[in-house]
Amino acid sequence: MDVSLAVSIASAVAALTAVAISIWQARAMTRQALQPVVLGTFQEARDPEWFAARDYIFEHLTADHSPERGISGLPEPARAAIRKVGFLFDNAGLLIVHGAVPEKLVLSFFGESIPVFWRILEPFIRKEAELRQMGIMVFFEHLVTRAQAHPAADIRRELGLRRVEADHPVSE
Repeated sequence: MDVSLAVSIASAVAALTAVAISIWQARAMTRQALQPVVLGTFQEARDPEWFAARDYIFEHLTADHSPERGISGLPEPARAAIRKVGFLFDNAGLLIVHGAVPEKLVLSFFGESIPVFWRILEPFIRKEAELRQMGIMVFFEHLVTRAQAHPAADIRRELGLRRVEADHPVSE
């Protein structure tokens, strides 16, 4: 083999290796920079205000209000509850779509509740989108389709999560 050809091949391999390392480092830095955002999303879902909003949506929203005026036409407590819950799921969907957080992480954590909230909130979200003539909580909607396609129970099984059997309670 010609020495100049060998040097060219070695140079090309070195250049490709440097590019691959640079890409890996850039992705690692991006993941690291987004870590506070991801952690904040999960912490918000443990916040007492989030639980109050969740409970309001489950227990009172549809009995107390019609979706005919969208989200912005609701009184403040109802509007705030929808925004608190809906935007959390919208942000989670956004993080998944942009590769900032693994889909399985979000779906295994929020799993079953995503489609349940969507069924309750969808009429309000759709009406708000119609009134504003723009997409509203589109990443939440995408997240719903992903949750339907990949049930949380399946993901948890894949992850090897174990359950305490009712027949075998944990001993003290």
